[in-house]
Amino acid sequence: MAAAARPYWTGFLKLSLVTIGVRLYAATSERDRVHFHQIHEPSGERVRQQLVVPGIGPVERSDIVKGYEYQKGQYVTIEPDDLKKLRLETTDTIDIVQFVDDLDPMYFDAPYYLVPDGSVAEEGFRVIREALRKTGKTAVGQVVINGRERVMAIRPCGEGLLGNALLFEDEIRKPEDFFGKIKHEEVDEDQLAIMEQIIARKTRKFEPDKFVDHYQEAVRELIAEKLHGKLPEKVPERSSAQVINLMDALKKSLAEEQDTGAEEEPPAARPAPRKAPARAAAKPAPEPAAKPAAKGRAAAPPRSQRNLLLPVDGGRSRAAPRAAEAEPEAAAPPREAPKRRRKA
Repeated sequence: MAAAARPYWTGFLKLSLVTIGVRLYAATSERDRVHFHQIHEPSGERVRQQLVVPGIGPVERSDIVKGYEYQKGQYVTIEPDDLKKLRLETTDTIDIVQFVDDLDPMYFDAPYYLVPDGSVAEEGFRVIREALRKTGKTAVGQVVINGRERVMAIRPCGEGLLGNALLFEDEIRKPEDFFGKIKHEEVDEDQLAIMEQIIARKTRKFEPDKFVDHYQEAVRELIAEKLHGKLPEKVPERSSAQVINLMDALKKSLAEEQDTGAEEEPPAARPAPRKAPARAAAKPAPEPAAKPAAKGRAAAPPRSQRNLLLPVDGGRSRAAPRAAEAEPEAAAPPREAPKRRRKA
């Protein structure tokens, strides 16, 4: 494991009187992302930034200290030794102070992997991990990382633990400042019913490997074309959003999802294909389009929603072709009847 050579933080995980050594590793990396540099176009050379003091010029980094601006243009400097005197228990210890059932995703920040620091720490590490897994709880503690104290949420992750740094309350903008102008009105029940069906059909287990950063891929293709002396194609014009009736859009969306769902539906879940023709033979004069349309649905909806569940494409029901296919079978019995009368 390449990351094991450089832990992001090393210290202790403390729960009550139990203290075990742990190492913290950043769980994310941007190493494979495309990064750009600033280039001086006339010369083609990379632009370098210098540390400059007005009236003095460039200065060495070793001569720079931290400073707090207490009023415009006035600073109080803080030496590294001053910060060392502020050493807290959480500087080298993740102190678990409570357990919770769930956390608002709004507070989640950077993820980290926690691993035991050596074989001696493994026993206590495994006990904490399995206790969290069996109780379904999330441990919450605090730790100082890179001169900043963070709240840390800790949960089981495979054979190890996953820690998520959490934002403090004062770091979260108030949602009412952004949502306050949204009108509080009731939604249309028919539109809501169709939207719920669309959500149900698109619900599946999250598989992160199915998602690709298309922008990064496009940037890499652009770089490759530039290296081969090809100019990029003309920037495609963005088509303006079409004004469309919401109900029409919902029905068409549901129709597309029904087509996709029919391809993915297991054969055992589909209704028996011969039931509708059998009923048609017993009653020679039914409406041929009605029963095959019912046959195409996997489950009967409430009566108040039946008009919403037909797959619509361009304002016409797609059930008509199925009715045409079933019509020859429904018409077959009357052709046999004259033969029996001639034999008699």
